[in-house]
Amino acid sequence: MSLAEAGFDDGRRAYDRGDFDAAYREWLPLAERGDPAAQFMVGFILERGQGRPPDPVAAIDWYLRAAQQGDVYAEFRLGFLYAYGRGVERDDARAADWYARAAEGGNQAAQAALDQLRKEGRVTEPTGSREARPLRGAAERGSAQAQYELGARYASGEGVPQDAVEATRWYRKAAEQGLPPAQYQLALRLANGDGVPQDFQEAAKWYRRAADQGVPFAQFNLGVRYANGQGLERDPVLAYQWFSLAARGLLGNEADAARRARDAIRATLTPEQRARGEEMVQAWQPRAESAGTGPASPRR
Repeated sequence: MSLAEAGFDDGRRAYDRGDFDAAYREWLPLAERGDPAAQFMVGFILERGQGRPPDPVAAIDWYLRAAQQGDVYAEFRLGFLYAYGRGVERDDARAADWYARAAEGGNQAAQAALDQLRKEGRVTEPTGSREARPLRGAAERGSAQAQYELGARYASGEGVPQDAVEATRWYRKAAEQGLPPAQYQLALRLANGDGVPQDFQEAAKWYRRAADQGVPFAQFNLGVRYANGQGLERDPVLAYQWFSLAARGLLGNEADAARRARDAIRATLTPEQRARGEEMVQAWQPRAESAGTGPASPRR
C-alpha cells in the first residue's frame, strides 16, 4: 500500500469513529497534492461542519477540484449545493449540469435528483440549454475535457440533438487521450451496444484502462467481467482484486454492492488464491495515462 493510500485509509478510520479533526488532518495534505477522493472528503467535512464551523464556500472549492478529475461524488454534491443555494446562489441550470455529469458517471442518486428537478419544473428543457458551440470548438481543437463534455451533451440531448453515435464518438476521442471518465463511458456503451456495436472484449479493455486510473465504477464493472468471463478469461482472483478496490473507492449502496461481490468471490477462493488476491490489492496503485499515449507511470 502506498503512503497516500495508507493516509487516506487512516482518515477513513478516524472519520468512521467520529474523529473528524484527525480525518481532516490525514486528508488535507493528500487533497492539496491532488488526490480527488481526499479532495471530496475535505469538502464534505467543510460542507457538513464536522469538527469545525460549516464552510460551504470552501467546500465548493474542494468539490470543484475533485470534479475536474471526474469524481462523481463531488459532481453530485455540487449539483446539490447549486440546487439549494448553499454557498452559492441557487442556479437550477448549473445544478442540473452537475447532476447530469455525476449521473453520466454512474451515480444513481444524481440521476434521481436530476429527475426530481425536472418533475418540479425547475429545468425547462429535459437536459438544460447550455450553448454547445464554444464547447465544440474546444473539442475539435483536441481538448479531452471538452470532447468528454460534448459526448455527455449528445448522450443527454443538452443543447444538441440526442445522438448515441455522436456521444460515443466524442467519448472515444477523449478516452483515447487518457481521460478516465471518458474511458468509463466508452466502456459502458461498448458493453451495452449504445451508439456502437456491442463488443464485450473492447468494453473490458476500456474498463481496464479506467480502472487502472482509479475509477471505482470501472473497477466494479471490471470485477464483474472477470467474475463472469465476459469479454475476457474468467479469473476469480482478479475479480476479487477489482471488487476490493471498488469497495474502497465507492460510497453508500454502491460500496455495499462491491463488498458483497468481493465477499461472494472470496468464499470460492482457496487460501492460496485469497492470499494472492490480498497481495494484489495491497500492491495496486493507480496509473495515470499521458495524453494520447496510453498507460504511463503510477500517479502516486
